Amino acid sequence: MERLEIEVLKRLVEKALKELDEAYRRIPDVNNGKTYLWRGKERIRLMAKILNDMEG
Repeated sequence: MERLEIEVLKRLVEKALKELDEAYRRIPDVNNGKTYLWRGKERIRLMAKILNDMEG
């Protein structure tokens, strides 16, 4: 992957994490909604780690 592509993906990951954090704060604690958001955050954090590792 080119460096520019990695940078774009990293910015998208950061934005997605911010949006998930905001959604987590706003969602009521019913129907396991927070659990699904938390899992999504963990997946995105893993993607960010992979991108950082690829970059070196």
